[in-house]
Order: sequence, then C-alpha cells, then structure tokens
Amino acid sequence: MKNIALILSILISFLGCKKQEFDEFDFSFGNSFETDFSIKFNSTNDSIFLYENWAPVNTKTPKGKTSYVALFNKNQRSKLDSFIANIDFKSLDTLYFENYQDGEYYNFFIRKGKLKKTIKIHSNNAPKSLSNFAHWIYETKKILKLTETQRSFEFKSKNTYLEPPLPSDFKK
Repeated sequence: MKNIALILSILISFLGCKKQEFDEFDFSFGNSFETDFSIKFNSTNDSIFLYENWAPVNTKTPKGKTSYVALFNKNQRSKLDSFIANIDFKSLDTLYFENYQDGEYYNFFIRKGKLKKTIKIHSNNAPKSLSNFAHWIYETKKILKLTETQRSFEFKSKNTYLEPPLPSDFKK
C-alpha cells in the first residue's frame, strides 16, 4: 500500500511539472532617449531581476544605476515561454548590425540544453521574431511592479561600452 501511495505521489508530481523552456535567459535593451536596461528571467519561477543602467532624470521609476526585482503574472510568464519555445535561437546569427547612429540596440542571451548563445542587434532588418520578442519585453517591463533591491545580478547580454577618450587638452 505504501508503494502504491509513493508511485501515485511521484506520478502526480510529474504531471504537475511544466516543461522548462530555458536554463538561463536574459536580455538587454537600450535606445537613445528613454532607457538602457538588462533583465534576467528565472527559469524555475516567475521572478525577474532588472538593472536600469540609464533612465531620464525626470523619470520616477525605474531610476538609473539601480537594481530591481519583480514578478511575472501567469499570462506574462506564458507569453515569455511561448516566445522562447517558438524562436529557433540555434539557427539565428549572433549579430544583426547596421551602421547608424542612435536608435535601438538589444541583446539576447540564452542557455537551453547544449545551446549557449548571445545575439546582438542594432538593425532595422533583424528577424521579425526577435524584434517582436524584444518589443514585448520592453513594453512588459514598463508595467512591472518593480521593487528596488541592493542585490546585484550578472547579465550575460549586457551592453558593454568603452569610456570615451578624454579630450587632448585634459591630458597632461
């Protein structure tokens, strides 16, 4: 009898498990006038970790140089999982670039099974699946209930910038 109860509880727990769409996933986005942020999605629950690198001074939240946590609702999580399940990250290039000033730039980092990939985009000609996903994340970020935290997070999709050189009259 104990064995039957054990087997039933194991079966029930397996039936309740949802397929995990990714092992690790984060995203970074920036545009010239509104924001520069990185967001990490937890693979096992609805937690989100966000770092707002830059935001306009007149913005109440999120503030620049600040970390936040938030939770997805079930619909948001389902949409995220759907995007990840339906985009063939393996077949995509790692760089979509057009040489223009300003505009949007965004990066995806995904680790899913044996796949570990970063895709960088600064182009108006990126695959529609990626641009739709990026804009969904961007719009969803705007409505999240963010809670400031002192924790720091690692973002593998983070945009890296070189510090601009000092003008020659500052050099001694």
